[in-house]
Amino acid sequence: MRITVFDRLLFVLQTILILLIAIAIAGSTIAIGFNVVTLEQIGGVIESIQLDWRFFIIAPLISLLLIILGIRMFYANSRPKTPSGALVKRSEFGMIHVSINTLEAMTQKAVHSFDQIKDLRVNVLTEEDGVRIKLRLSIMPDVILPELTVAIQQKVKDYIESYSGIPVQNVYIYIESLSTMQPRPKVQ
Repeated sequence: MRITVFDRLLFVLQTILILLIAIAIAGSTIAIGFNVVTLEQIGGVIESIQLDWRFFIIAPLISLLLIILGIRMFYANSRPKTPSGALVKRSEFGMIHVSINTLEAMTQKAVHSFDQIKDLRVNVLTEEDGVRIKLRLSIMPDVILPELTVAIQQKVKDYIESYSGIPVQNVYIYIESLSTMQPRPKVQ
């Protein structure tokens, strides 16, 4: 899973708090080192903090916030990373990453098995439970569209699911144009 916007905001808040604490510690040690401030003066500032109910509420809340932020950031950064543009499939032996490019190439191979297809553009969209495939086709004339499109949808779905193991939710087909050229010879 990715780091969300909320995680990034928490990380920025945590970084700012830690930076302020580090600046306070570094500034006071430098000031003491150059005799700008004495230890007695710093002790006086610390003693002047009123230890009333507000201190006993605010200090633990800030500490609790830092602890929660640290745990949240540790959890967000320790999630397994998935390669960009890849689908993950789990098997009993481990994780399998299949790139979108691989699925597009597999789809092209499945669609090009039809002689009636002149040109093809593939777009694979990932979802949590599989993929959606969008096809833009240029086809040859004198083709029965309902039969061809259903056959293509079935072939793509079966091919991707059987060879990659990733479920295909939908196969959308958009007939972009009708070609006037003769069918291309099928190479085997």
